[in-house]
This record gives sequence, structure tokens and C-alpha cells, in this order.
Amino acid sequence: MIQVKKLSLVLLILGISLLTACGGGNDDNADKKEQKETSKNTEVEKNNAKKPNSKENTDKSTEKAQEKTEDTPEKNEASIKNEQPNKEETTQKAETNTEKKAVPTASSISLTTFNQSTTLPITGGNVTTVYNSTSPKMFFFGPLNITISKYKVESVVGSDKQIDAYSPESYLGRRDGYVVTLDVIIQNTTNSTISYKADHISLNGKGISKGGSLENFIPVDKQLNHTSVVFPGMTKQEGYVTYMLNNEDYAKLKQGTTITANNPNDFNSPAVKGTTKGNITVNFPISK
Repeated sequence: MIQVKKLSLVLLILGISLLTACGGGNDDNADKKEQKETSKNTEVEKNNAKKPNSKENTDKSTEKAQEKTEDTPEKNEASIKNEQPNKEETTQKAETNTEKKAVPTASSISLTTFNQSTTLPITGGNVTTVYNSTSPKMFFFGPLNITISKYKVESVVGSDKQIDAYSPESYLGRRDGYVVTLDVIIQNTTNSTISYKADHISLNGKGISKGGSLENFIPVDKQLNHTSVVFPGMTKQEGYVTYMLNNEDYAKLKQGTTITANNPNDFNSPAVKGTTKGNITVNFPISK
């Protein structure tokens, strides 16, 4: 009996040991499961933590793109503003170039040739130059421009040559007087013909005004535009314009003398586009 009890006791102890071992294993498994779940939760939290950062980066990129887009119109406006002064400078340069064109036209008639009297061969007598000038006078109308490159005043005393009574030059064949000779250049800067009556260029003084001539005391080769009033486009014509004065007229004219060029539109219909308005008058001394 004692042996049977011992055997039962041994079996009981073994059973308890087995139960204890099984219970411990379950606890270990539970711990391992908890560790795994904890790890998974930690990884999920890490991933979730990363995702908001990505959104923030995306939002920042979007904001930068918007800033660039908003900056672009301002930059474009700045570029336009920068371009506007350049256009103004171009306009100013164009205006400056236009002003530079308003300069006297060079003469093709030498001073030596001009100083040779064309009056003496016709009147005879005593012909002397009492005044001359090489200071150009400019009448700038735009499409058509007039330059008096030089001029002279000759005194005629004691004419002794027979002059045709029907010729206007005979005026000084019967009396003493003066001949004023201008070297005139007329330039048509357009592609169209322009009419101009150069003999309407007038000398003005105290209570007197005198028109000119395209033929009196002028050799054929020095006649302005062959005395024609029609000036072809893009041409320059040069020749003489003269004025005959008696002593009384000269005395009046030499007091504050001016010279007036009529506006080209006085002789053209329709008017020439681009022509300045009005006549042009400048000082024109004819005595010392």
C-alpha cells in the first residue's frame, strides 16, 4: 500500500509539473503576440507620422508654384515698363534725326563763279558789289526745303548799254539802282512732284516788299529749275533769283531787311502732307 501511495504521489507531482509547463508556454505565447502587436502598432504610427510630412511637403511645393505664378505677372509688367522707355528713346532719336535734316543744302556753284557779275555784261557802266554774304538762310518746310547759300548786292551807276525796251532789265538801263542776286537751292524730299514759285520769295523793308525774278540778269545755265515751277520728286535744283531796285527802294529795304519764303501749299492743291504751317521769314541784311 505504501508503494502504491508513493507511486500516486509521484504521478501527481509529474502531472502538476506538466500543467505548470503548459501554463508557462501559453504565457510566453501571449507575451510574444503582445510584442508583435506592439511592433505593428509602432510601425503603423511611424508610417502615419511620415504621411503628414509628405502632405506638408506637397503643400509647400504648391505654395511655391503659386508664388512663382503670382510673381510672373509682376515681372512681365516690369519688363513692359522697361521696354517703354526704350520706345520713348527711339521716338526721341527719330525726332533728333528729323531736326538734323534741317540743315543748309550744299551749293554746287563756287564762290568765285558767283562773284562774277552777270549784271555788268547787260548794263555796262560802273557795277560794283556793295554787300555780300555767305551765311546760309534756311527755309525748312519738310517735304520741300529752300536754302539761300549766298547772296550779293551790286550797285549799277551810269548804265551805257542799249537794252531792249521790252526787257524788264531795261529798268536799270534808264536809271541807277541795285541788283540783289541770290544763289537758291530747292530740294524736294518726297517721291511726288511739288510746285513752287521761287520768284515769290520777297524782300521786305520799311513799308516796302519786292518780289524776285527767275530770268533778269541770269545766264541760262544759272536759271533755277529752267524757270519751271514744277520740282520733280527726290531732286535738288539750284540757280539764281534776282531783284531790281532803284535808289529809293534800296534805301527803304536796307532798314531792317527781312526775306520771306511762301509756304509750298500756297502753290499746291491738294496740300502737300507734312508741310509746316505758314510762311517763313528771316533777317536778311543787304547793307553794312
